[in-house]
Amino acid sequence: MNQPYIIKKGDMALQPCHLAIGQYEGTRVLRYKEDEDVIKERTHKIIDRSCRFYGSSYVFKKEDTIRITGISSKPPILFTPLFPTYFFPTHSDRKTQNTWINIHYVQSIRSLKDKKCRVNFVDNQSIIVSISAHSMHHQYLNGIYYYYMMDRAARVATFDPESPIDYTKPQLNIYEALAKYSLFESK
Repeated sequence: MNQPYIIKKGDMALQPCHLAIGQYEGTRVLRYKEDEDVIKERTHKIIDRSCRFYGSSYVFKKEDTIRITGISSKPPILFTPLFPTYFFPTHSDRKTQNTWINIHYVQSIRSLKDKKCRVNFVDNQSIIVSISAHSMHHQYLNGIYYYYMMDRAARVATFDPESPIDYTKPQLNIYEALAKYSLFESK
């Protein structure tokens, strides 16, 4: 039996796709240096389940972003600070064509005709999304801003604002990780 899909390290994008059972009923998952997968489940359901898996509901993760950044329209979310999972949406979360993209894997954004754009990833995979390159850049920058605000706050909380948290170390400093989680507590 297949386990329900949870976003994990290496996930670059989740894009709704058509299945035989209906429009936008599946999700195309692009993973770093791996073949893409098609999950027989709506994208928003995967996003919500992944949020819960990492400790909070989608609504609370969205509210945390709004509180920390002030971004209230199509806010990016962080699934877990333990590895790069800063995802930004391309559309409102009420739209079935909403694609979620991980900021850490975006190589470039190219404009196409008919208000579409191509997002190229660092491993040479790409997706085409039905929004303008300008809007995609804006959403991407919102994701980067959220990443910056979280990183800056965590550095201040660890009393070493000059030294960013190094997630590539063989052993993660649990204090650094907890400092990022503490940012989600109600103020």
